[in-house]
Amino acid sequence: MTKSIEMVWKEGFIKEANLSAPRVNDLYNRKSQNIVDKLQQMFVINVKGIIIGSLVMLAVLSFMGLPFLGLYIFLLLIPLIIIVKKELKKSTNLNKGQSSYDYLRNFNTWLKGSIKTYSDYYKLFYPLLFLGMSIQGMMSDKGAEFRSLMLEWLPTNFVILGQPYYIYLCVIVLMVVVARYAEAFYRWDLNMIYGRQFKKLEELIADMEELRQ
Repeated sequence: MTKSIEMVWKEGFIKEANLSAPRVNDLYNRKSQNIVDKLQQMFVINVKGIIIGSLVMLAVLSFMGLPFLGLYIFLLLIPLIIIVKKELKKSTNLNKGQSSYDYLRNFNTWLKGSIKTYSDYYKLFYPLLFLGMSIQGMMSDKGAEFRSLMLEWLPTNFVILGQPYYIYLCVIVLMVVVARYAEAFYRWDLNMIYGRQFKKLEELIADMEELRQ
């Protein structure tokens, strides 16, 4: 027998009643925990990758006859490792006794502050990395060949530590450019790795805010 419209609506309301607030809250609690656990796991993998990568780079560059450059990069990465561990500890110490919504908002606030901290360091890291590589390049055999070629094209008597002055000017200008775009490059790299998870976090917070209205 065909059901009347009134009966269909009645059954629909009964089914909707099963979506009680506790069940919805439990669903968002589990989604909240999953996204936080996923991000924290990725952060842990990231710091391990930095540690292993720095040691591998030190070994490889030393094997290639560039031990000072390897040690220089290794020393530049040590503060970053310390910052990452410190920031990760902050995230694990967030109060979990509050509601999922409050916890997610606090986690998101920590995340934005953490990204800002990393950005500030990378503004220093990238220019110093470029400087170290430039100095290594100038000291190498290829650098000596390039210097001789430049002196043929642009002869000058103004030489500083064996290098024509305009090479230093080029290095300084390029360092300024690197420093100017360091944060943009870091955020682009960050988005490539964590972009999907960050978007899920923002969407989950937006959904919970809509339900609270």
